[in-house]
Amino acid sequence: MLGGFPSIDPTAAASRVGPDYAAPATLAEALTLLADSGSAVIAGGTDLVPGVRAGHLEPTVLVDLRRLPLRGIAVGRDYIRLGAGVTFTDILGSAPLAAEYPALVAAAAEVGGPPIRNRATVGGNLVNGSPAADSAPPLLAYGASAVVAAPEGEREVPLSGFFEGPGRTVLQPGEILTEVVLPRPSNPTVSSFVKLGPRLAMAVSIVSAAICVTGDGSGAVARCRIALGAVAPTPIRAENAERIVVSRGLTAESIAAASVAAVEACSTIDDIRAGRISPPDGPGTGRSTVDPTGD
Repeated sequence: MLGGFPSIDPTAAASRVGPDYAAPATLAEALTLLADSGSAVIAGGTDLVPGVRAGHLEPTVLVDLRRLPLRGIAVGRDYIRLGAGVTFTDILGSAPLAAEYPALVAAAAEVGGPPIRNRATVGGNLVNGSPAADSAPPLLAYGASAVVAAPEGEREVPLSGFFEGPGRTVLQPGEILTEVVLPRPSNPTVSSFVKLGPRLAMAVSIVSAAICVTGDGSGAVARCRIALGAVAPTPIRAENAERIVVSRGLTAESIAAASVAAVEACSTIDDIRAGRISPPDGPGTGRSTVDPTGD
């Protein structure tokens, strides 16, 4: 959960020496260890360890955060706080999250298989900075924020401003993501998450989406957040689509118009998983297609 890792030439992988290992007992000790420019945080290790083994990363010190109290799910009056070390298995087993944040629980079920979910953490999934991170769209849709610890103090960053590009976040070297904060809904709220991958399970997203709609108590839409993954350099909010839903309500026509606006928010690329998202089939249809072959 560190912002960036030192890279090396893969040809040097065969001769490299393994990194040192440290398991600090306090956050202050962890921050001190991370002052070393070659250090890297390891939590679940599901992204870091493969990178080290492949020779793409060569940290000099692995700073293991598992001794720190970062795995709790704390339910408060206005917020639920997830420690950055909470695993996706933890999320799947949480009754408060299932009751109030079902889109996040649905996304957690899409992360790898059980062995990966047992180790992979919500903090690591975010800090990796992948546009296809499964947890990012629902957390964006719920208006989450990230708590970042640094030697000079702590700051809270809205998740909408956390991602800066593929593999990049606002985290600076030596900083640690410690918590994800979710505001609790005060009015009736519905949410959902969907994911399309090249396989039915254990696949990186071709596209994913989450929506959270909150009513005002009288039947109108008070707030709508729509978040998309794997369709831009970072996970994004489809803000024009959100405004359509809030201003026009939930009707067939507004949903169709919001679908068009969501497609227009995408800036997709051709890669090994898929081709570009095509334009809608026609005015007002709200239908678009993804070519999983990349052709």
